[in-house]
Amino acid sequence: MTDGAADPEAALAHAYRETMTAVDAYRAVRQALRLENGVLRLGNRFVPVDRYREIAFVALGNASASLALAAWEALGERLTQGIVAGPSPPPGSVPFRSWELPNGPPGRPEAMATGRAVEEIAGDLGPRDLLLLLLSPGAIDALARPPPGLSGPEWGEFLLALGREGRSGAAVAEIARVVGDGPAGGRLLGVARAGGVETLLLDRGDGPALVGGGPTVPVAPEERARVAAELGSAGPVVPDAVRRSLTHPTPAPVARPPGVQRPVVLLGPADALAGASGALADRRYRCRLAELTIPDPPEEAARRLLDGTEAILATDPAFRSDRGPVAADRPLGRAIFAGLTLGLLEGQLEGEAIDRFLTAAGRIGVRRDLTVAVLPTAGSRASGGAAAGGTVRTGPNRSGIQRPFAMRAGLSDTGLVGVVLVPSPGPAAGPSAVSGRKAPRPPAQNAA
Repeated sequence: MTDGAADPEAALAHAYRETMTAVDAYRAVRQALRLENGVLRLGNRFVPVDRYREIAFVALGNASASLALAAWEALGERLTQGIVAGPSPPPGSVPFRSWELPNGPPGRPEAMATGRAVEEIAGDLGPRDLLLLLLSPGAIDALARPPPGLSGPEWGEFLLALGREGRSGAAVAEIARVVGDGPAGGRLLGVARAGGVETLLLDRGDGPALVGGGPTVPVAPEERARVAAELGSAGPVVPDAVRRSLTHPTPAPVARPPGVQRPVVLLGPADALAGASGALADRRYRCRLAELTIPDPPEEAARRLLDGTEAILATDPAFRSDRGPVAADRPLGRAIFAGLTLGLLEGQLEGEAIDRFLTAAGRIGVRRDLTVAVLPTAGSRASGGAAAGGTVRTGPNRSGIQRPFAMRAGLSDTGLVGVVLVPSPGPAAGPSAVSGRKAPRPPAQNAA
């Protein structure tokens, strides 16, 4: 083993800690919501707090506990009502309605009840009130209900079947937002009576309009056209209720009321990647970005990341010159990054998909001692309140041992960080640093 691969797991554990610092949802909300000298900061705007008679909030998704705590500590008794729903309960110091909403498909009774509670709180507010929507991935479970004529279980099974057919989580979310019912797809605008609606959200890479199905982002005609084309090739899996929803006359675009602001993205994949790359740069790895977000299912995502790694190394003449004994100025190797969604609809449990990604990476990798890692940014209560990423080491036998990274649930969610650590060639390295199989030439679009 070369010196550059002496302890990659220790470097990745450090990168994981720095990633979670970079995507701290609590801290992001505290920066976005501030009240000083009678002036209220709302994301990118500053308004006199006396403009509003009441301030209500809704915190949904994987980071709901962090979002709710931050809002309460930022605004205190200025918050008059609120609801919190997600995989983890907020601290007891948050004095508002809360309930556990485990990760799962849309259409579950508890998810649909949550969506109705959101509509209720939005409808009860008046023209001098403000509604804060604090959304993180997983919110779509509550905000996208089935179209008329379709039961909740049928709706959830339909969306999961689309994913099993190979559609990305972003494509499924767009379908849910366009053909579904409930607050998603900008439909919250039809029930909200508040004089102001401010949406602050965490994006895992699918785009801010898809987090929670975009409750304050009206569906555009081009979205309906894309969904119609997407479902036109889906075959008999499409229920009649969904087809009826698409064949109805296209509704007139809902105008955005003056008090409804565009969503503000607090954190996204770039923040997670910056945290991880900064940490590995501190550990003397030279860091490169393969792709900001790879939306593909696990096996294809592993191939794209490893092909991107080979493309980067092929255009990095300094890599092969990084030989010689260990010295303070000698890089330990290259760290190649990409954000991952593993093709999942937001809020779906990631454990099986992470295992598939790492298994595929161990099989595909052509370099010995190359370490592939997945760093999660969302916790899950499915395994004792922890979500595990892991690492796999490639080699001649393509069998790697996964080493988990665990975290508490409910902290954040900006997707997954994929990392490939490639050690610098040793003094006697050369062809022996690579397995006998020739590395594939990656497609041009995967080159960084």
